[in-house]
Amino acid sequence: MEESRKIVFGIDCDEVLRSLLQNMVDLYNYHFKQNLSKDDVKDFKVEVSFPRITEKTGCTASHWFFQKHGHELFYKSGAFPKIRENIETLQKYGEVVIITYQKSYNNKIDTLRWLDKNGIRPDGICFLKDKTVVHCDWFIDDNTWNFIGCNAEHGVIIDAPYNRDIPVQDVMYQSNCRYMHKFNSLDEFVEWFVKNNKNM
Repeated sequence: MEESRKIVFGIDCDEVLRSLLQNMVDLYNYHFKQNLSKDDVKDFKVEVSFPRITEKTGCTASHWFFQKHGHELFYKSGAFPKIRENIETLQKYGEVVIITYQKSYNNKIDTLRWLDKNGIRPDGICFLKDKTVVHCDWFIDDNTWNFIGCNAEHGVIIDAPYNRDIPVQDVMYQSNCRYMHKFNSLDEFVEWFVKNNKNM
């Protein structure tokens, strides 16, 4: 690769690197005797997708998942295939910055420990709710809300059950991205990126 300004990849953690949603569904089914599947989660808002939590406990689904069961979710959730290899591949082309939002200090610590446990060594990590404040060349996320006002050159939506019915063009029009792409996984994106950037 020629000496030039490094490409910056901004990558979300949950549902891009970490399989948080499957763990959430498993916890919900176990504690509330349900038979929900990951594909049933059609809304990113946990209060909508997991209604029995408030009905049965009186606390919000957000508090139940991310505070009461935060360690179980943020440290113990599985990793998607080949994430360490994919991060290392992207680092051959530029810098990888993890851009993720975690509600509490403990959630942040568990996320840092999870990254370390899975051998993920990013060039930087940002914990923030408004991801548009970070400028990058490629912004990779599963939550289409995070693309509203996004300033990346390329937006990359990673498939999740709650974004499948949202047209890619609609997401692009709400962002400041010049290009918008969608892939089933980070692994699929990295394979495509390498194939299309062989001369870099």
